[in-house]
Amino acid sequence: MDDEEWRAATIAGGGPAAAADFTLGMYRAARRGEFAVTDPTLETLIGHRPTSARSVLTAIAAQA
Repeated sequence: MDDEEWRAATIAGGGPAAAADFTLGMYRAARRGEFAVTDPTLETLIGHRPTSARSVLTAIAAQA
């Protein structure tokens, strides 16, 4: 299913359009590899190694 079909199906299933657009934006960013690298500046700012998006999503999926 392409992006627009997914968006339409999500909305038809009762999801808010804004949530569908946000989630679709995350999927598109992931396909472009935008989550593949963590900028080292963040570690400097927060004082510890940041958690990867993959780790966060894996933890959320494990709770479901």
